[in-house]
Amino acid sequence: MFLLLQILSTASIRRSDGFPFSQVWIIKARPMKNRHIIYIPLALLFVIAAIYQTRFIEGRITYIQGKLDRVRPPVVTGRYNSTIGYVAPEAERVGIHKGDQLIAVDGRPYTGPGYIWDRIYDSRQGDPITLTIRHQETEASAVEEIKQIEFARGEPEPYDFWGLLYMLVQVMAVPVICILLGFGVTLLRPRDPLAWLLLGLMLSFAQIIPGIDYTAWRGWARELMVGYKSFFQSAWPLWMVLVGIYFSERWSVDRRWPWLKWLVIIPTLLFAIKNTVFAVVSINNYPAVAPLYQALQPLQPVEIGLTMASVGIFFALLGYKSGTTADPDARRRMRLLYIGTNISLAPSLVIFVLSLVRGTTPDRAAPPWVVIPALAMFLLFPLTFAYVIVVHRALDIRVVIRQGVRYAFARGGVQLLRLILIGAIAFAMIRLIDRPNSFLGENLTVILLGVALIFAMRHVGEWLIGWTDRRFFREAYNTEQILSDLSRKVRTMVETKPLLETVADQISQSLHVPRVALLLKQDGHYRPAHALGYDDLAEVSFKEPSAVVEQLKQHHEPLRVYLDDADSWVYKTPGVDGEREMLKALDTQLLLPLAGKDALQGFISLGPKQSEEPFSGTDLNLLQSVTSQTALALENSQLTERIASEVAQRERLNRELEIAREVQERLFPQKLPSISGLDYCGACRPALGVGGDYYDFLLLPGDRLGIAIGDVSGKGIAAALLMASLQASLRSQAIAAATDLAEQMGNVNRLVYDASAENRYATFFYAQYDSTTRSLTYVNAGHNPPIIFRKAKGEWELTRLEAGGAVVGLLRNFPYSQATVTMEPGDALVAFTDGISEAMNPEEEEWGEDNLIEAVKECDGLTASDMLGRLVEAADRFAAGAKQHDDMTLLIVRVL
Repeated sequence: MFLLLQILSTASIRRSDGFPFSQVWIIKARPMKNRHIIYIPLALLFVIAAIYQTRFIEGRITYIQGKLDRVRPPVVTGRYNSTIGYVAPEAERVGIHKGDQLIAVDGRPYTGPGYIWDRIYDSRQGDPITLTIRHQETEASAVEEIKQIEFARGEPEPYDFWGLLYMLVQVMAVPVICILLGFGVTLLRPRDPLAWLLLGLMLSFAQIIPGIDYTAWRGWARELMVGYKSFFQSAWPLWMVLVGIYFSERWSVDRRWPWLKWLVIIPTLLFAIKNTVFAVVSINNYPAVAPLYQALQPLQPVEIGLTMASVGIFFALLGYKSGTTADPDARRRMRLLYIGTNISLAPSLVIFVLSLVRGTTPDRAAPPWVVIPALAMFLLFPLTFAYVIVVHRALDIRVVIRQGVRYAFARGGVQLLRLILIGAIAFAMIRLIDRPNSFLGENLTVILLGVALIFAMRHVGEWLIGWTDRRFFREAYNTEQILSDLSRKVRTMVETKPLLETVADQISQSLHVPRVALLLKQDGHYRPAHALGYDDLAEVSFKEPSAVVEQLKQHHEPLRVYLDDADSWVYKTPGVDGEREMLKALDTQLLLPLAGKDALQGFISLGPKQSEEPFSGTDLNLLQSVTSQTALALENSQLTERIASEVAQRERLNRELEIAREVQERLFPQKLPSISGLDYCGACRPALGVGGDYYDFLLLPGDRLGIAIGDVSGKGIAAALLMASLQASLRSQAIAAATDLAEQMGNVNRLVYDASAENRYATFFYAQYDSTTRSLTYVNAGHNPPIIFRKAKGEWELTRLEAGGAVVGLLRNFPYSQATVTMEPGDALVAFTDGISEAMNPEEEEWGEDNLIEAVKECDGLTASDMLGRLVEAADRFAAGAKQHDDMTLLIVRVL
């Protein structure tokens, strides 16, 4: 389903230049924001497939060994009705017959076999089960009876040689190989829709053989496994059509008429969904789908026709592409896929058609010695198909066809096949020897024949590996292994110097090139960063816009240098004259570009081989693979170096920020002066290391207290500097002990204006409290109005201190006004910045002044410090762990 969503969301089909095949087309799916989320459905699907197949194989092995301890169903009904079609001997003994109706099980109305399977899952031999049966006595009358039956253990049927071979190959080996190959390729290429196509095809072929052990699970697990089995068992024609269309290049007809494929895909998908839904629902509620099932029965020939048409399309398109694909290498592998799939599926298709003609199941359409080998050929399908998919999609064509494919598929595949066949032979030997009435001579014959076959498997495997090398890998030699290993090794290297040394050494050793130079871009020039076999390259330096560099940028591929050929580009290209001497100093025969994502990182210069042989096409392909990985590793190493530098710089900044935080903390009141009749405190919590909020308490002559709170625009260092300037300005004015606060605020405004940038300002509130008269004189310069809370006769009175003027630092000359209020014992002055009132929760909802006011009312009777703690705690509780977005400052002044 994931693959279908990918195809439906496809915006275009693009040419993939990242693979050496010419005319390779792949599906371009929309990029995902989270690259790793795609592994979640893959992991879930793998868990389901692994659990299903493990339990299924475990059950078959137990059945073959004759060690069944699970009871069998006493009766079996039709899939979409209650008519009994099978009667076990223990049910027949109590008077139940085929054709009777099953009405209830243990008193529960019968709506599907799910409850019976649950009972089988939980029961042992001898446990009772009660069935309500309706006998059809005559055409006009029926009799219902309640029958109690004791569960009996299932008895396995003996398997002959062909049955065992079928069980081992088709029921066990093929599904396991399909699952491993499908998930293995998809794990390597999780964002490649063709890998998901392979997975869908492999899972479908793993389930193509009918049969499921319904009693291996219970409840929702059974429904999940039945749904998994039914969908992939029905959907294999869908995957074959998609593979035929998109592999290895998109079908030309589909490019012209893309809607045409949906005439097959949509009905095939609908049939698969229909079969899945019916299979799952009928477990516990067959009446819900029985009418629809009967209504859709006339469409069964259409479904069979679609299946046959899908298979025909698959083979027709593979045959067409194997003869028309432009690239010879790709065409050869398409032919291999075409031949392999024909050999693996053609015998089974013949058996399937024969079963339709004879009206029987495929396993009974012909003698076992014909059916079993034909079905066993399925084993070639996943091996052949996965081989071609991996070669074509996942790995570099020249390097990995000779190395990864040779060792992973030729050796690994042959070894796996050999082990499976050896296991099958050994198991068959044991079963044949263990037969009753067997005699010594026959047993010795079986043993000798089995041992001979096991030894023959070794020679057959070695012959297959040699044949693969001769047929597909004639040019393989040790150089390729060294350079392909190097290509994989450099991916993990993150330090520039070891990377350059490793690349130069490996290329020199593998190709026997004594002179290798790696030139990297530095300050607009390409200079040697590492070299082998040279005495002095100090004069070698290619400017970034030089002719050689431009040639490498234009071609993006290895560039041969013929210094002895007057017709070479070295002599024909304008601008090379001044660079030819540097190429001679490097003794260059080949230039390899190290092309990054956005620019040319550098290039490699290779001198002549010791053998004086020219660099072959194979050499160029291998070196191009190495240089592409080296360029990527260079980008990673440079990024790592930049990150390390930035981390070091950040650590220095963090230390400086920590010092700034410590300095700023010293600017806040360290010790509160004692004022008679007052209980007060304040606190500031910056959003960053340092902040722009400011509060202060100033001890003034005449037992007066200066109270200040401000909020500088912005956050961080810039705001903290302006906050320090604001504090200095206020204290310089407060020293004069003037009582005209409006004039003081005007002076502070001018000082801040002169000391700050045009876009910097601060909201500010300053008040002076006279303890002898309990009067509070204040000026509010655009700050959140502080609130005086007074409780009289059980009712709260709130006074907002708003008089004043504009924010400080924005306008140089602005007239401020002051106001005076008288405070009574029990009054509380609460001043705050908007970091308190506008505290936000994860849903970006603000706490608000109303909630702040209610929180203050709940603090009635508490000390100033306790009130402050309660209010900050209330704001944090509302924020619920959300990141603090602004500095939070709070002042509490209570009159005793």
